[in-house]
Amino acid sequence: MINKKLRAPLLLTSTLILLLTTTAACNSSSGYEIPKTLCGREIDRSALQPLLPSGKNVEARPQISDDDQSSCLVLVDKSRTFLISEIRGQNRFDVMKFARENRSSQNPKKSEVGDDTVTSDRWLMSINACTGHGRGDYYILDLDILDEGQSKPKELERFAQSYLPDAMKAMGCTE
Repeated sequence: MINKKLRAPLLLTSTLILLLTTTAACNSSSGYEIPKTLCGREIDRSALQPLLPSGKNVEARPQISDDDQSSCLVLVDKSRTFLISEIRGQNRFDVMKFARENRSSQNPKKSEVGDDTVTSDRWLMSINACTGHGRGDYYILDLDILDEGQSKPKELERFAQSYLPDAMKAMGCTE
């Protein structure tokens, strides 16, 4: 029989262990560690994690990389899951009109991220003034969740918000 003086500390210890185990399980639920950089861009891992499925291994593969464009494919367990595309030197256009005419996006909506951004269930496009080094053109960030079953517009916005400043600087759009 447990001594009454020990019962409260034991219950508290058991509760704390249960809480710590649950928290640790939530943090490692993806089964892999997300790198600090993807294809040469620093990222907010906590903003990317909700966009990726669970698995054992995450990998990023550059698809295109030059002065005016960059594309990074994110794979989880060798399955294509997320695509980040950037293009500089573009003319300004209406992103909502583009989304309605050219994308098979579900539920396109205007977003407060960047200069002119539209998000949908699995896609986000943001067009932003590229003014660094005297340029007067535009930078486009295009994000695609490649898993058909996911709908994560708020998560896409959060990732874009964290990604845009460093990405635009890397593309020479800010000083």
